[in-house]
Amino acid sequence: MKHISRALAAVSLCAIISPAYAQVDLPPNARAGECYAKVLVPATYSVSIQQIMVKPESQKIKKIPAQYETVEETYLVEEASFEYIPVPPRYDYVDERVLVTPERLEKKVLPARTETVEEKVMVRPARVEWKPGRGALERIDDATGEIMCRVEIPAEYKTVERLVVIEPERVVEELVPAKYDTVRRRVVVEQATVQRKEIPAKYDTRKSRRLVQPERTEVEYIPPVYDEIEQRVQTGSERMEWREILCETNTRPDTIRRLQQALQNQGYDVGGVDGRVGRRTLTAVRDFQLREGLATGGLTLSTLERLGVNPS
Repeated sequence: MKHISRALAAVSLCAIISPAYAQVDLPPNARAGECYAKVLVPATYSVSIQQIMVKPESQKIKKIPAQYETVEETYLVEEASFEYIPVPPRYDYVDERVLVTPERLEKKVLPARTETVEEKVMVRPARVEWKPGRGALERIDDATGEIMCRVEIPAEYKTVERLVVIEPERVVEELVPAKYDTVRRRVVVEQATVQRKEIPAKYDTRKSRRLVQPERTEVEYIPPVYDEIEQRVQTGSERMEWREILCETNTRPDTIRRLQQALQNQGYDVGGVDGRVGRRTLTAVRDFQLREGLATGGLTLSTLERLGVNPS
């Protein structure tokens, strides 16, 4: 614990109070085993938003042009009349079936039906021949000379194809059906007539421009323009206060390691998570306190609480 006490003892005061120090400025309500330090509590500020006029209200005279509309008028060009129109006869086509060739019997030669079959033909019959022996396994003893073996050679065959008649050629009679043709013939469906055709009257339209609203002027009110500014007001002065801190009497290396790990997770360089309070660890603590607006001058319990580290 010596490395912890050396780093923290300069700014700490153990709460073991003797009667001699009863009138000295000491932490109030301190209990045995607790450590306090006079730390610098930064000034507090509040931000208020105020509106300022950037541009006063004004008026703008706007000229609105006259409005016109286009209307269409219809007028008679030619009166209604009629005319007689001859309607020619209407024809249609009908199809008639005409016999071209009558039904008849016709003789037809059906060719013979053949099939190719395969047969095995002996090329060479089976025979027995003498053949040289195959070595020591067929010798009678080592004193004999050349070995000859009596070998039976099987017969040799080859496959040949032969054309076989399955059904001979014959003559059959076949009924040829009659042939018909379709002839199209023109016939009158409706006789010629005369129709009366009504010719409707002819009209035309013309467009004209008509004034709907005359030209006028309008006064447009332009409201004032405001902008917002932030004003920072000091609500509390910078001051020195007694705050409970970690010191040699209430600190364990495990607590320092958890502190170093939390600072390292926040992106601070603590010089390694080793449970020892060195210069880099103290610098990282001060930088974190300044960033978070915490009291500086010691490893306060509020700093541990902000880092999520349990001091016990």
